[in-house]
Amino acid sequence: MSAPCINPWLQTGTGRAVDLIEPTPEMIDLNTDVAEALAREPRFGGHVRSGAYSVAQHCVLGVDLILRVSDDAALARAFLLHDAHEAFVKDETSPLHEAMAMRVERCARASDIKRGLGAALYKVARREIKEDFDRAIYAAAGLAWPPPPEIAREVQVWDLSLLRLERDQLLGKPPASWATAVETARPVRASGRITVWPWPKAADEWRARLHLLFPHLKPA
Repeated sequence: MSAPCINPWLQTGTGRAVDLIEPTPEMIDLNTDVAEALAREPRFGGHVRSGAYSVAQHCVLGVDLILRVSDDAALARAFLLHDAHEAFVKDETSPLHEAMAMRVERCARASDIKRGLGAALYKVARREIKEDFDRAIYAAAGLAWPPPPEIAREVQVWDLSLLRLERDQLLGKPPASWATAVETARPVRASGRITVWPWPKAADEWRARLHLLFPHLKPA
C-alpha cells in the first residue's frame, strides 16, 4: 500500500494512493484498479436506460472493431488506453465540460478577469490533469507518451465513429442536434446491436484485451 500524498489524492480499490496532481507509473494498477473502475464508470452520464454502459465496454468494442478490419496493434493499444485516465478523473460528458467552462467564465467575469480567460484556464487545467494521467498510464503499460500523431488522429476518428454508433443505438433519436463532429461522423459498422454488459464482465473483457495487447502485463 502506498503512502498518502501531499497533493490531493484518491484511494483505489487495491489500496493505492494516487496523486491527482503528480501521478506516477508506480501508482497505476492496470489489471485491477483501472479495469474495474472503467467497468463501473458509465458513459453518457449514466443515461442509458438498458443499463450502465461502461467506459470499459466502449474501449473493448473499439479494440475489437479495429482488430477486425486491420492488424494495427499499435492503434488497438492506443484505443484501449485512450480513456484509461477516466478510472481516476471520471468520464465527464462533453456537455458538462462545456457547462463547467461557461460557469467558470461567468465567475471570472464577475471578478473582472479578462473575458474568456476563466473558461480557457479551466479547459487547460482539465486537459493537463488528463495528460499527466495518460503519461503515467502509458509508462505503466510500457509505452512512450505521447503516441505518434497519426495514431492519435486515428484514435480520435474511431472514437467519434463509435460514439455516433453508441448514441444511435443506446440513446435513440436525440431531441436536438449534437456537436457537429458527432453528427458528421460515420458510424462504425458493427454486427448486431450493442448489449450493455454488467460491470464484472466489462472488467474481465477489458483486462483480457489488456493481456492480449500487452502480454507482459499478464500476471504469472
